[in-house]
Amino acid sequence: MKKQKLSRFFLGFVKVTGILPALLLFKPKVYCLNENCKRRLPKSAILMSNHLSLLDFVLYLVTFPFRTIRFLMSEVLFSKTKIFSWFLYKLGGIFVDRDVCNFSFIEDSLEVLDKNGIVGIFPQGRLPVDGKPFPYKPGIVLVALRTDAPIVPVYTDGNYGIFKRTHIMIGEKIHLRDFVSSENVSDDEIKRLTKMLEDKNYELKAELEKRMNKANGEK
Repeated sequence: MKKQKLSRFFLGFVKVTGILPALLLFKPKVYCLNENCKRRLPKSAILMSNHLSLLDFVLYLVTFPFRTIRFLMSEVLFSKTKIFSWFLYKLGGIFVDRDVCNFSFIEDSLEVLDKNGIVGIFPQGRLPVDGKPFPYKPGIVLVALRTDAPIVPVYTDGNYGIFKRTHIMIGEKIHLRDFVSSENVSDDEIKRLTKMLEDKNYELKAELEKRMNKANGEK
């Protein structure tokens, strides 16, 4: 199992030195779905987001600057170079090998959540190909069912660039245990829960597009 090597000092340094360039790149506009949603993350939570760009990770470091988010990251990123791998571990990246049946990332995630931390998960696991997004994978369900930590769904439109503005929609907290009837969850229930989470994120997308269209129409 890969040992995580988060350096809070290093992460803090990256945030402080990178906050202004990142704000210029993203200029994030944050919406909340309703009055039950807050921009402030709970003490222990799973941040769930769609995945459009490698910059998604950076976006959430800026959006929630006062919380340490430990993101699940694929083996592809860690295998690029030793320096880049070291950099990701220092930022708190949790290693996930998608090509083997290694579920050590679940235990690593539980360790973070047990210490009132935040775990960031992109359930699609991969970036879109030819504009087509991948379906959600059950890893987030397996992590959430092992803990009482809520899932905070977030959607970004991925509109990144100096002359662009990124829009983010934050949804209501989801406690997966409220949607199961027993401790022993079947494979079919895991599939159902995974699809439910995917639908929740796309509901945020629809609401975000609705508000943006309304705002553009009022100009």
